[in-house]
Amino acid sequence: MASGKLRIHFRNAAGQLLEQPAGGYVIIRYTTGPRRLADLQTLLGHAKQLLALRGWHKVIGDHRRMTPFTPEESTWVTECWLSMPRTRMHDFYGAVLLPVEVLARLPLAEATGAATARSMTYRLFAEEAEAASWLATLA
Repeated sequence: MASGKLRIHFRNAAGQLLEQPAGGYVIIRYTTGPRRLADLQTLLGHAKQLLALRGWHKVIGDHRRMTPFTPEESTWVTECWLSMPRTRMHDFYGAVLLPVEVLARLPLAEATGAATARSMTYRLFAEEAEAASWLATLA
């Protein structure tokens, strides 16, 4: 797991964006409750800019306290945010943190295997330390 102090890069009503310099990744920590699509777009836009600025290609998406995406938000995330241009030299990796009770309801292969959504290869986790350890194994 990466050690070092997390730095808050951005915060709004949708969540906060932290950077983990020691691990070379960003953390998107979503807040509870309803949010405006514009706030989500701004938060994820800052995440995309930070990844490009640092030359990073790894992210932890902390969905543990998040209100599920609305259909409109899901469409935007899939069609816009995850459709990033393939200008980076590396693949794009995401470790998604879900509540334990949600992970327990998923089929074992889905809960433990890596999957691909558009340009991101991702894996599901219940704990941030496990997610960070997985990201550390990736080039």
